[in-house]
Amino acid sequence: MTSTALSVDPPEVRAILVLDVARGTVLHQNADAARLSGDLPVPVDAGAWATAAGLHRVRDDAPVDLLTAGAAVGRELVRSATDGGTWLLSGSGSAGTGERLAVVLLDPVVSTTEAVAPDSLERRAAMASDLSFTIADARLPDMPLVWVNPAFTTTTGYTSDDVLGSNCRFLQGPATDRDAVDRVRLGLAERKTVGETLLNYRKDGRPFWNQLVISPVSDPDGTVTHFVGVQADVTERVEVNRTRQRQLDEATAANLRLSTLARVSEELGEILETDELLRRAAAVVAAEFGCWSALVTYDGRRARTDVATTDPHLAWAAERLSATSGWADESLAVLDIRAGGSRFSAPFAITPDLVSEHADGAELDAMHALGLGSAMSVGLRARGQVVGVLAVISPDVDAFGPDDAATFGDLGHRVGLLLDNVRLYARERDAARTLQERMLPRSRPVAGLDVAFTYRPAGDGVRSSASIGGDWFDVLEHGDGSVSLTVGDVVGHDLHAAAAMGQLRSVLLTVASEEADPAAVVGRVDQLVERYDLGDMATCVYGVLGAAAADGVRTFAYCRAGHPSPLLRRPDGAVEPLDGALTTPFGVVVPGPFETARTDLAPGSLLVLYTDGLIESRHRSQRAGIAELTTALAAAPADLDAAGMRDHLLERLASGVQDDDLCLLVVRTGPATA
Repeated sequence: MTSTALSVDPPEVRAILVLDVARGTVLHQNADAARLSGDLPVPVDAGAWATAAGLHRVRDDAPVDLLTAGAAVGRELVRSATDGGTWLLSGSGSAGTGERLAVVLLDPVVSTTEAVAPDSLERRAAMASDLSFTIADARLPDMPLVWVNPAFTTTTGYTSDDVLGSNCRFLQGPATDRDAVDRVRLGLAERKTVGETLLNYRKDGRPFWNQLVISPVSDPDGTVTHFVGVQADVTERVEVNRTRQRQLDEATAANLRLSTLARVSEELGEILETDELLRRAAAVVAAEFGCWSALVTYDGRRARTDVATTDPHLAWAAERLSATSGWADESLAVLDIRAGGSRFSAPFAITPDLVSEHADGAELDAMHALGLGSAMSVGLRARGQVVGVLAVISPDVDAFGPDDAATFGDLGHRVGLLLDNVRLYARERDAARTLQERMLPRSRPVAGLDVAFTYRPAGDGVRSSASIGGDWFDVLEHGDGSVSLTVGDVVGHDLHAAAAMGQLRSVLLTVASEEADPAAVVGRVDQLVERYDLGDMATCVYGVLGAAAADGVRTFAYCRAGHPSPLLRRPDGAVEPLDGALTTPFGVVVPGPFETARTDLAPGSLLVLYTDGLIESRHRSQRAGIAELTTALAAAPADLDAAGMRDHLLERLASGVQDDDLCLLVVRTGPATA
């Protein structure tokens, strides 16, 4: 080849780059290349490196594409705007597999007076001391190494005498990926450039990760005569990636466990009945692991077993095992956990000796129908005691792994806490219900009045046992023929609210026995609440229905401490709110004097006193609820007695889910019917 004559610097002055063609980045640069790029740190985008080095092709002044140059075996002149020099650029060709690495060489051109002679194999392989280079002869049997550079011997610990004449497979060892080796062998057989990252071994036996690219070298006739290998010790990078992947896997497993716990907590967290919780917990655990579960719990000395399966055709077996508890309560796994053991905490295979000897024939049939392959079990702990044992059983042997065991342990802990909370809630609810029942008035007839009432704690709007609350009412006859009517609401619906209600009701009854005027009663109670810190904020309407006059008319005097307006239905069906005499709730500083409002009630009039649980919900504002109550009261048949009117109003306004305590007091004056 003759053209403009060129001369190239000796090989020790040479810029060397290793490219990742797939990612378009420069992975490595030697010291000469770093100076050319202005010490641009690597890894870096290949285009950014070429721009920093100011590389342009001599023939057309176009910017140099390093990726194209590295992917092809060829040479061309380029000029660097950084140092003003001319360089001979050549590439090794990129690998066809793996990370597709390529080597780019930049040799400085110092004269243009001599013909270009192709580089010798040794010169092409003489690269930076921190990269290993090898040359293997493709024409000799077993393709032996014929040359290695000093970096190779430094990296591997083998001397030139150790390796020359041998195939480089001596670097392989027991943990080397055989599939990757086969890919390299196939690529060489097809005379292609190949690239892989292999676990190799140094002479002293220490492993290292070797990122290699092997490229064919052809003679002028196109016959491959040699293979040039470029190796880099990337152990640190591989180990970092492995550590990162391991941490990612651990984080993923932790997130899956958290997702499972969140899902279970969401499904079970709002259950407040023990029986329902136990049935649902067994079903949820079975669904999470796709098999069947058994939950053994203890309340005092009594044992209970709940079994659930994901197979609807085996529901009969789960029901049979749930009917009795001895087969599970006396099993080895349950006995071990109750005694503080951990033998059955990890996944275990179910052998015949582990099947409970206390199971009868029907129970054994049910267990075998569900499948007895492998299982896990965990104790349910609360307040330092084992209150139950949860087991999950699969018909498959070795069905559970370490991640399953970790998830199952977390589930057992969560179910134990939920069970303890529900039982505590039940005890608190029963105590509060008993307390509240003793506090609320008993139903007694009142002369000249038709009275009906209802009280529902917050819950589902149907079961009065669903919860307890702070609402109350009173109907109290006085010696002069007058009757006190009270409806009040303490914030909250728990034991604390019930206790506060009891205190407040007692105070109000005591003051009402000494004061006749509603404003005086409300004002005095407000002072006592503030002075002695009697409970949380509360509202109340307190009224006195005077004795009937000769014509049957009664005067109703009332005062409202932040409470919704009572409603009055006149005998002609007209409904009006009693919205006078409003002051602040109990315990709040009042800027002015208390007032009493009065209105006359003809015979057949009807009073409705209530708390906001009747009219207000998350879907209905208080104002909208009062309007709906007013409409329902006006539309009610005229011949309804107090109980009929109460039921009518409850059906219209409180037939669904109930968010708050509800109290309703209906009083009709004069005859029971119009």
